[in-house]
This record gives sequence, structure tokens and C-alpha cells, in this order.
Amino acid sequence: MVNKAIPTAPRRVLLVNPTKYLGNLLLAGGLMQAWVQHCLDKGIETRVVLDDSFRGLCEHSFPEGTLLFFPRRQINSAGIPGKISLYAGFVKQLRQFHADIAFNIEEDSATSHITRLSGAAFRIGCSPRRHKRGYDHVVPVQFENRPAGRQHRWYSYYELFAALGMAEPQQKAYLRLELDRCPDSLAGKLLQSGVNENTPTIAIHAGATKDYKKWPLEHFAALVKLVQVNGMQPVLIGAGKSDREANAAIREILALKHCPAPPDLCNILSLEELAYFLKNCRAMVGNDSGPFHLGSAVGIPGFVMWGPTNRDIWGPLGEQSEIVQGAYPCDPACNKGYCLHDHRCLKELEPVAVFSRLTARLA
Repeated sequence: MVNKAIPTAPRRVLLVNPTKYLGNLLLAGGLMQAWVQHCLDKGIETRVVLDDSFRGLCEHSFPEGTLLFFPRRQINSAGIPGKISLYAGFVKQLRQFHADIAFNIEEDSATSHITRLSGAAFRIGCSPRRHKRGYDHVVPVQFENRPAGRQHRWYSYYELFAALGMAEPQQKAYLRLELDRCPDSLAGKLLQSGVNENTPTIAIHAGATKDYKKWPLEHFAALVKLVQVNGMQPVLIGAGKSDREANAAIREILALKHCPAPPDLCNILSLEELAYFLKNCRAMVGNDSGPFHLGSAVGIPGFVMWGPTNRDIWGPLGEQSEIVQGAYPCDPACNKGYCLHDHRCLKELEPVAVFSRLTARLA
């Protein structure tokens, strides 16, 4: 495929980024906000496509009328006629914008299809290996093995914005969330779940999208007990079946040790409510996950358990967030799907050591 020259004076530009991963959204969000401001400064009309599951979290963080929401969950849960109707209605909405350029910064199949079906006169992608047709220009973004000092995924995202003439922001930053007004529903949910808002609270997230990112549940239970006996309130958070099962296992381990069951907010809070809740916590401890990035984005001290994932690419952007790693480096013979040492890099991280770092930080 031969790249055509990117138009230099577009009037309408569509940014397609309907990622379903909260962490990816937050890591790219600051750049997306900078892009919208860039367009305002240049007199360019722009729209940004996000996943509808992030509507409550994001709708007040961008100028009114900027966001378009892809109804992924509604499409997935609908029957075949409903899927067709929802998808066609969304594509019609995109085409009514009459974009001169549509581009994406991270390609999965949904993102690629939306970009190519957008009706834009010029389409830009970032993965020539996956999609050979349907684009007018591909920016060959290298996501790994990047130059020193620019390994983080944030820089990979920026390459697409740079190709369209946006200056690089002075510092890497998450999506800036507008959290001025607490949802009316939050206080009632916290009260019903047994959360005491007057007690110093430590948010605990034991879930992650991949097993190789997970600190052992027995360690989380031991950490919860240490938080309790030192006069603070541990609160379990999460969403989905896997997180619910992890939290239930932690509570069962504690019950066997005759320890109080910590409040469990899994599947109770919306993302917007979770952001407000985390903002008012003293600290957060969790695995490498979307909720941890959310805690880092709202500015609370945090400790993230780190396994074989490349910290230079995916590490948290918040300066108040600390990565906790064990003494064992990854064996070159291992990979993310199989570990010769049964993930000792995470298992050898002792709860007492993590708690000591937590209390030292809070002091």
C-alpha cells in the first residue's frame, strides 16, 4: 500500500478510539483532550468516538457535543436484528458528520471497522500489518522496542496526533476528569455497603484482565487484615464476574481467620461513582489494572503490584503511584502465557512489606 499525503487543511476530523479497556482510555485521554483543544485553536470541527460504557466518566471532561459513543455493550447483548440496527444507526451518525479525516490511535477490529465505515474522505490507521486495505494513510507506529525515554504507550499514542500537526504536550498526563459534583447516588450506596466515610479508607483491587498480573488472593487477604488492625478501613472494589469471585475469596479467607469482612463495592458503583469514591480514599493498593490507573488519574497515593508486564510501556502516569516489584527478574525463557517459576515475581511480594511501604507513605 502506498500512503497518500495527509490533507493539510481539514475542516472536520473524526478521532476513533472506542477502546473497551479503562486503562488504555485513561492513558490516551490527556492526548485526546489536547487534540480537541488543538482543533479549537485551529478552527477545526472535531468529534471523538469513545465506548459508551465510559459515558458517565467522560461526558463532562470534553466540550459539549464533542463525543460520540459507540454502543458496544448494547450491540453485544442484542439479537441479530438488534445488532444490525444499532450498528447501522451508529454508522449513520458518524457519516452525518461528513469528516474530511478519520483516524485512530489504537486498532482493534471494532476501531478499524468504524474508521473505514465512517464515510470520511481520508482515513488514517496505525497498523499496516493488520489492515492492508481501507486506509489512505498508515502511520507505522512501533509499540515496542522504542527509543530510550519514549517507551511508554503514551508516546505511541502521540505519534498519530503528531502526524496531524499537534504539538507534543509538555508532560505525560492521564485524561483529566471533571469531578466537581459528587453523584447523588454515591452516599446511599456506600452506606448500604457498610462503608464508613469518616474512617481513613484504603481501596483494594484484587482483579486484573490477565492472570499473570494478579497478586495472590491470600496476600490481599493478609493485607486487608493489616489495614484493619491498624485502624483503617479496607474497601474492596472491582467490576465483573472475575473481580466478584476474587473479592468473595478474600472475604472467605478472612472469615476462616475470624477477621471482619471488609465492605465490597464490586459491581455496585458506576465508573463515575468509583472515581469520586477513589478521590476521597487515603490510598489504593491493587494489581496492574484499569481501576488502578483510575486511582492514579484522580491523584491518590497508590501501590501497584507488578509482574511480567513491561513497566516502561504500561506504568502509571501519576507521580503519586508507586510500582511494587519483587527481587526476582523475569526469566527470558518465560512468557506472559507460561511462567517456569509459577509467577514468583508476584508471589514473593510479602503483604507485610507492602503494608510497611503504605504506612510510610501515609505518614
